[in-house]
Amino acid sequence: MNSLSRWVGVRTDAYKIDDEVYEQSRAARIGERAIQLAVIVRAIEPLLVVTITAFLMVIAMAHPALAQTPGGSIFGGNDQSLGNGVREAIKWGRNLLFLLGVVRVGWGIFNLMTEKAWGRQIIGGLLCLGFGGAVSLIYSFSQGNAVNLDTDLGN
Repeated sequence: MNSLSRWVGVRTDAYKIDDEVYEQSRAARIGERAIQLAVIVRAIEPLLVVTITAFLMVIAMAHPALAQTPGGSIFGGNDQSLGNGVREAIKWGRNLLFLLGVVRVGWGIFNLMTEKAWGRQIIGGLLCLGFGGAVSLIYSFSQGNAVNLDTDLGN
């Protein structure tokens, strides 16, 4: 462990922080640790690439064996499972778009109140809400549901 500390120290000697600032500033200490962590990650990056490549090769070799299903059917004999999966993915995406839209508009309003840049947040949120509404409408039409438009406005 001592040799690792020495090795990292040699590679991070390009910058120096005053001892007084280092003692008093938490940000300076966190920054130095972040730089040291970046040096270590940069050093083990080739090892990570080799490990991930080997893992992907093992998965690629096992793929033909995993593709053999007993009945010869990919979806287990149920022809509706693919459609159900796509339908659920569309529902989750629609809900996520609505949630992101609400959060983004709320964040834009907060930024407006704190006098920060707010235009892009609100525009992005409104676009998410609009696109989510369009996806919801298309989903309703694809299910054969009629979309009632209340022109009575509650009267």
